[in-house]
Amino acid sequence: MFKKRLVRLAMAGTIGFTALASPGLLAQATPSNVSDYDTLIQELTSEQNEASNKLSNLQKEISENEKEAEKLVQEMEETKELLNALQTEIDELKVNIQQREDQLKEQARALQVMGESSNIVSFVLNADSLNDVIGRIDVVTTLVSSNQQTLAQQEKDKALVEEKEAETVKKQEEQTTLAAKLEENKTVLEEQKAEQESLLARIASEKAIATEERDALVARAEAAEQRRQELQTARTTSENAVNNSNSGAVTPASTSTSADSKAKPEPKAPAANSGSILDVAHSLSGVPYNYGGTTTAGFDCSGFTAYVFNQAGRSLPRTAAGQYSATSRVSRSQAQPGDLVFFNIGGGINHVGIYLGGGNFIGSQTSTGVAVASINSGF
Repeated sequence: MFKKRLVRLAMAGTIGFTALASPGLLAQATPSNVSDYDTLIQELTSEQNEASNKLSNLQKEISENEKEAEKLVQEMEETKELLNALQTEIDELKVNIQQREDQLKEQARALQVMGESSNIVSFVLNADSLNDVIGRIDVVTTLVSSNQQTLAQQEKDKALVEEKEAETVKKQEEQTTLAAKLEENKTVLEEQKAEQESLLARIASEKAIATEERDALVARAEAAEQRRQELQTARTTSENAVNNSNSGAVTPASTSTSADSKAKPEPKAPAANSGSILDVAHSLSGVPYNYGGTTTAGFDCSGFTAYVFNQAGRSLPRTAAGQYSATSRVSRSQAQPGDLVFFNIGGGINHVGIYLGGGNFIGSQTSTGVAVASINSGF
């Protein structure tokens, strides 16, 4: 099971984030008993708790990141508003610059018209009187001064446009960076969360498997112990019976009497028909002996009797001692065809057959397989 576990958890040991790797998922010894499984389940529970804690911490980080995201979104909205304001200022400056361009062109034409010449000096010298000269000089001075102021403002506004446009580009870059940061944080935390959830699912799966296998092992152990106790009880019962008798005991399949041959038999309980039992038994003549066998491919003594009675509608325990313990005693004189006959060969009940009458029985013998034999010959 541990080998399968290592295969299924191989990916868990290579998680992209070091903090998520669980050192408890490394190679461990194969469990061979309930104690080993208990240890394994405890380790898996510890790993499960650790993974759950990490997942909980990641949930907190994700929650904090979401709050930070809300702030970033707000900043992006503010940046967007600022970009709109900057663009409005840039548009207004460009309008002013265009208007000044038009004004400068008008001023240049005015100088030409007023002087009736392209030469400003000629315009002043052609004055009719001193007052006219002074007047023309004032006009030229005013035009030139206005022109210079317009040009200065024009240069200032153009520089301001460049500054605003640079600021706009910077804000746009900041907005892009904020959006990228938000997406990156979200992606990283979601990856970590997915990997931790995957790890937690693997641990839960392994814990379920280990628990199931442990329960199965406990069930097998309990069944084996129950079987041992049944066999021990059967052997004790048969040994006690042997100690109280110097010869083989015969028992019918469905009567209940005391072991005392002088006691009156009790009324028979409903049972399988002895005729059908004998018919089934004889039909199996010649089937070879097979130690532990319970099928027509080969029988041992108790496998044969259990099979015959089962075919006739009556259930018997698997072993000779178990069958002896589950039935009741009668004397040889009371034995009927179809009853079970048990033998003590070297201590305890260790052979069984089906009584045919006349001192004969049919059973699976080690030397002949299923065949008829005498209860007084060799037993």
